[in-house]
Amino acid sequence: VSQPVLPLAAALDEEIDDVSPVGFADMWDENSSSCDSACDGCGESKSYCCCQPWWAHRCGVFAEFLLLRPGSTDFIYAVEQNDTTPNAFPTGPVGRVNIDSSAGGRLGFSICASQCTSLEVIYTGWEGSTSDSITAVGNNVLNSEVIHPSTATTGNTSLVSSADYEMDFQTLDLAYRHILRANDSYAINWLGGFRYGNMTQDLTARQDVATATGLVTVDTDIDFNGFGLLLGMDAERRSCRTGLMCYSKALSSFLAGDWKGRYRQTEQIGSGIVANEYEDYRVTPVLELELGIGWRSPCGRCRASVGYLTTAWYDAVSTREYVDAVRSSNYVSVDDTITFSGLTAGLEANF
Repeated sequence: VSQPVLPLAAALDEEIDDVSPVGFADMWDENSSSCDSACDGCGESKSYCCCQPWWAHRCGVFAEFLLLRPGSTDFIYAVEQNDTTPNAFPTGPVGRVNIDSSAGGRLGFSICASQCTSLEVIYTGWEGSTSDSITAVGNNVLNSEVIHPSTATTGNTSLVSSADYEMDFQTLDLAYRHILRANDSYAINWLGGFRYGNMTQDLTARQDVATATGLVTVDTDIDFNGFGLLLGMDAERRSCRTGLMCYSKALSSFLAGDWKGRYRQTEQIGSGIVANEYEDYRVTPVLELELGIGWRSPCGRCRASVGYLTTAWYDAVSTREYVDAVRSSNYVSVDDTITFSGLTAGLEANF
């Protein structure tokens, strides 16, 4: 007896119904390590595999270019005034050193423990410097803002003054990073670990042409080395269609260490030296915020980004706070907030 023949459309429907649909999330298996070989560019699967999502943690390296300008660090070393008497008044011009935007960098690598967890090592470094000179106009003179006022053997004023100022910082982070929430369009990670931080500030202010006996030079050095905890979060939202994304980062660290300062004043006629050594152990909080845009490949192997970064070192010792403390002989509250802000651009490659 011949069997009835199903229409072609009905046969196709029956065959499709027997195959359960497999989505991207269903194909992903967190415990598998052979996903990418069975996938076509991480976009279309060639078999029942476990293609890694774009947000999966991988082993990789990255590099970033930083263009940062420090804040709360400008220093006035001389002020023009009408004469050398106690009743003299300022006439307008000031000698000031301020570090403009300078280049730095950030390098790091990550070691993947699973598709949700990785270990990161990140180094960040920045350095800036500047020089300035001022000449008194007419019969005016320059009143020094760095010479100790108790110095009676040298003149506090000059006709020409100059200053050099240098500053740098570096940090080294070791962090454990883990996915908090994620889907096809966004991912949020948290991280925790340790940070080492270092900052130095060097100022040299000189009287180049004197109005009285002796030409005075003042050198100050400030150095900080600290170690502490690191906590933070990062979030990224990506378009599955174009790969364009926006991201944000927030980091906080608490560096415990010694702030050390050195002040030394010398003059040409050799009538004595004014010096000071300062040291204070404290915890310096460092907060970082970054926001930017970029592009990430479908499987997350490549990433390019540009953004804006702001970093603040709280309860720090700045050069101007330290010099004011030496000149006033008051070291009770020597603290300031030093900021760095500017652009960042980076590339990332994952394996």
